[in-house]
Amino acid sequence: MRACGITVSSIFPRTKSELEQELTVPATPLEEEMESWRILLFGRDGGELLLFRGVSGLRLPELHIPRWQRPAPLLNAEAERLWSVKTVCVSPLGISGTARRDSEKYYVMQLLHPNELARIAPNFVELSAVREDSFARTADYAAIQQIMGQERNSESNGRCTPFADLGSFRRISSWVEQQLNPLSLYWDGSFRQFHADASFALIRFSTSQKAYWFKAVGEPNLRELPVTLVLAARFPRHVPQPLAVHAEWNAWLTPEAEGQELSSSTTPADWHQAAESLAELQVASIQHAPDILAAGARNVRSQHLVDLAASFFCAMEQTMEAQTKTGPQKLSRHEIAKVCNQVKDVLRQLDDAGIPDTLNHLDLNPDNVFTAASRSTFLDWAEAAVGNPFLSFEYLRQHFLRRFPRAGDIDCQLRDSYRKPWTQFLPDMAVEKALLLIPLAAVFAYASALPWNDASLNRKLHLAGYLRSMVRRMHHEVQQLESRAA
Repeated sequence: MRACGITVSSIFPRTKSELEQELTVPATPLEEEMESWRILLFGRDGGELLLFRGVSGLRLPELHIPRWQRPAPLLNAEAERLWSVKTVCVSPLGISGTARRDSEKYYVMQLLHPNELARIAPNFVELSAVREDSFARTADYAAIQQIMGQERNSESNGRCTPFADLGSFRRISSWVEQQLNPLSLYWDGSFRQFHADASFALIRFSTSQKAYWFKAVGEPNLRELPVTLVLAARFPRHVPQPLAVHAEWNAWLTPEAEGQELSSSTTPADWHQAAESLAELQVASIQHAPDILAAGARNVRSQHLVDLAASFFCAMEQTMEAQTKTGPQKLSRHEIAKVCNQVKDVLRQLDDAGIPDTLNHLDLNPDNVFTAASRSTFLDWAEAAVGNPFLSFEYLRQHFLRRFPRAGDIDCQLRDSYRKPWTQFLPDMAVEKALLLIPLAAVFAYASALPWNDASLNRKLHLAGYLRSMVRRMHHEVQQLESRAA
């Protein structure tokens, strides 16, 4: 195939893996590990577009990256590997109509140095000379037409899309530089995109002293900014302090946390420190729980979860019945009803234990925790919540057990580390009761934060399958409780 560029006269874009067996299909190793993205790679702020000319017609370039990972950094790296160019991701592109197959994915990208496109594709054709029948794939032509403004999904949905156009990275980097300069800090030109779409962005900018993170969020995570600001103001020891906020973009700039990610740690001691720091943060949050809820944190207090249980498990009965695969085995209505009753009983027992409601992090994975010499810092508060503090500890503990599957005594040490800051507030009996009951409650609290009441749930196979797996996990925890009682 030969590469060519399209000269565009004008362009106005707007633009868990714990899945069930029923979602798996036979695949080759390559299919299991890789996925393909068609790329709309622009130069000159949309004035040029990279295409390949083949025997059957024009094609957009296609990049292959590992599945189940953030596409933005991988696409940028693959473009640099193939063509020796620096790129930025703008946004994935959802093609309207029937031109695109479900397996086809498109991403809009842009050259960081626009003139480099001439090196990759020295021969250009005029846009006016390109027709639908010029393309080997109709969907490629539809993608180009859409990005040129003939179809604007983001506008028709009424969504705020501040980063949908090809100038978004330039605006972001200019704003970042404006915030750094008063501190005598200067962006050295190095960056890494971790997420990029029309209203979300996560970019790490390097300076001569330390790195700074730009983050912007859209629906459904608009709550993250106000929650982050409340937490940063009240808990500076454990939550990074934003340097600047861009309200129009729902964005903020934060210095990189000190220490290392817990996910890169190979010693249980770092996890023990994280557990103790989590408890310290939660103890400090007791008096601030109403403010955290008012800022937009989720409500996972025990009584609220009890009130949700009947509706949740009624929906899960229907979702379980909708399973079409023979395995894993469906839970019966009787079994689901039993889980519902046990969940409500456990939540009421936790409510009666006298444990105060505190700040929780429903996405407390080791990538969201940084450990330093004497403290841990907690990041990414989109899933901030208020409820029983032991919920978050259980999420941290489950990641710990995956990292150290033969934990034994060090699992007890993790519990002791978390327990330590609570000794002056809670009797040992309340702590032991919470540690016994919280695994079941934690699974339900997590599942209740998913869109389980979506009217189209059973057409969203991955979500429906994941929720069924959550119900099966709760059923297992009920059996564990019964075994201990016996």
